[in-house]
Amino acid sequence: MYEKEEIISDYIKEELSDVPNILNNELTLNGRNFKHRKEFEFIKHHIDEFLEKTTNNRYFTLPGLRGVGKTTLLYQTYEYLFKNKNINPNQILFISCENLNDIVDFKIIDVIKQFLESYHNTTIRRLDKKIFLLIDESQYDKNWALSGKLIYDKTKNIFMIFTGSSALNLEYDADSARRLIKENITPLNYNQHLKLKYNYNSTTASSSLKKLIFEGDINKAVACEQQINQDLININGYSTTDWDEFLKYGGFPTSLFETNPHIICKNITGMIKKVVSHDMGAISSITSDSQTHANRLLRFLALQKPGDISQEKMATYIGTSKGNVRNILDILEKTQLIFHCEPHIASPKRSIKSWKYFFATSSIKHILTSSIGNLNSNKKAYLGVLLENLVASTLFYLNEDENYFKLYYDPEDKSNVDFVIHGEFQKAIPIEVSMGKKKKRQIASAIERYNADYGIIISNTTKTIVKKIILFIYRQKRFHFYKMFVKKN
Repeated sequence: MYEKEEIISDYIKEELSDVPNILNNELTLNGRNFKHRKEFEFIKHHIDEFLEKTTNNRYFTLPGLRGVGKTTLLYQTYEYLFKNKNINPNQILFISCENLNDIVDFKIIDVIKQFLESYHNTTIRRLDKKIFLLIDESQYDKNWALSGKLIYDKTKNIFMIFTGSSALNLEYDADSARRLIKENITPLNYNQHLKLKYNYNSTTASSSLKKLIFEGDINKAVACEQQINQDLININGYSTTDWDEFLKYGGFPTSLFETNPHIICKNITGMIKKVVSHDMGAISSITSDSQTHANRLLRFLALQKPGDISQEKMATYIGTSKGNVRNILDILEKTQLIFHCEPHIASPKRSIKSWKYFFATSSIKHILTSSIGNLNSNKKAYLGVLLENLVASTLFYLNEDENYFKLYYDPEDKSNVDFVIHGEFQKAIPIEVSMGKKKKRQIASAIERYNADYGIIISNTTKTIVKKIILFIYRQKRFHFYKMFVKKN
């Protein structure tokens, strides 16, 4: 039987030999190269600065939900170093902590020390060449952050990227936080979907939508929408059903080129099971009963129409205590499978109102719902439920990225809207989401109650961008791009 050091040595040798030769298999599908997410440009920029010795930024973490493309990002980073920057493969160590954990108990710092001693005849402190560490699924070593801190402090010649589940958000202290740079990897939005699937990138879509939503300025959005509609006509392979498919199955890179919905469902269902069986335990010690309760709770949430749900009702449904439900919901949020939305009321009263829960993507809700066989017979109403989840997750991740507003739900019993976004120094903006004809009464009431300058309706019932009494956002049936209307002054 090998000693631990021999097992790790064999693993390092195999990775150094194999990774350069498997890049093509990992980064292509049916002869098509995977496109780069926007986060790749972030990584590439810092690598270039590191090689040019113009920065001290060399310790990065990329946490995120399983299946969002973190491992592919690491392979693309390896490819860039190897093929574009001509870095010798023995200066790039790719580690899958999940795979290594399957064969031996290890610490990342010990693997790095052994790698440097065996292949560079040196220690971390005496290292005199550039080394790149690409460490996947880092949460399998709960001391990963300490390893990164020790390496960072002992040498300026190692560039480190740690990817992993959302547990990475919780496993570092203040000392590590001062050194590392965190870049959350989120599910794909539709603009990113178009880029990765069709190599189409609208450079102004994001900024024009933000300007429209937060400032009520439609001019850039009008021009951007017209350009995108024209471009989509000419994209080879673009389907007019692409938006509907994204709503049901999108958000994950593995779904981009898969045409069989059963395989997509199987992949995403497998991801959910692994989050519950692996990632929840990495965040907090939970029993097998709690994992069973978590699976039941996810299906319960999938079957519910959007709305605030009491923890007592959840506890009764899954057959456990309210306290256990509270704990499970907290852990599920930390895995980033779900997130919550609080009511837009004064803070002291907020704790007595139930929260609304949404899934990280509308596809997770759709697949959990369809796997139980409980799809709503009213197709338009069901798509409206998926659209509401998509809007919620889009705004949630926008806030996570920008952090200049808060997302709430409207607690009004009558004539309530779905969401309210509110910046610290801005007026509230009420938002209503629907598929099919929508009356203006709810949004008009919310505008008055919140003293808002305008409200937003996200729907599929209008065809062109015009100025009206209320600001609308909708999806054109043919080209599936959001349209918006703004209140006249």
